[in-house]
Amino acid sequence: MATVRTAKISADILHITSTITIPKWPPKSDFPADILKYMKKDATEKQALKLMKTNKYFIQKKCPFIYLGDNVTLTQNFVHSPSNNCRINELPNNLGVSGELYINRGDLLTQFISKCVICDLKELTFTNTNWYMIEKISYDDFKFLTSSGRLEILSLGKKIVTSNTGEIIPYESLLDHTPALQYLRLEYNQNLQLSQKFIEKICASNLEVFEVYQLPKDFEREALLAKMEKKKPNLRVYFSFK
Repeated sequence: MATVRTAKISADILHITSTITIPKWPPKSDFPADILKYMKKDATEKQALKLMKTNKYFIQKKCPFIYLGDNVTLTQNFVHSPSNNCRINELPNNLGVSGELYINRGDLLTQFISKCVICDLKELTFTNTNWYMIEKISYDDFKFLTSSGRLEILSLGKKIVTSNTGEIIPYESLLDHTPALQYLRLEYNQNLQLSQKFIEKICASNLEVFEVYQLPKDFEREALLAKMEKKKPNLRVYFSFK
């Protein structure tokens, strides 16, 4: 089972937290005070996090999730972290994930996310263990993994993100969920295109490095590179061909 990781709290964090006072009484609300007390007392981990964001009265005395670590890898049936190596079905349902997440098996991603209550990633990497097939990721899962808005590194590989109805989500829509992104790595996928809108979003973004691998030999890159050079001259672009 996963266990709580403890770490020394920095002086800066202690300075900030020392000024926080948890109110003893519920805030003014259309709900009766007793209802708010029960909401705080009986909230699930996910509910507790949402309530804590609305009002500091709901701040819990104990952290409502178990911190899994800064470097987590999801493989076949297993989750590896600095503090734990265990099967997914052995994990509790109140995990917190931060830092770096590497996903080798996308088909187990939804099951893993169902056990997470908070996600604050800086790096998200999908590795291509099955080079001969294109794996799909649900749009809901992708949005959860990028929900903090602080993702800086995304290596999507040739993965396809799809809606609940099976519709393929274009790359430009994925960028809407990664405002802090600095590094993007893709592998060419015939089901997705480097559309004009996608390139325009890249040029308007904070991206510093853009890499695309396994491009077909007949890929027309001159006009694309010229536009990027004009609109985002400091962007480092790397194209690799088959």
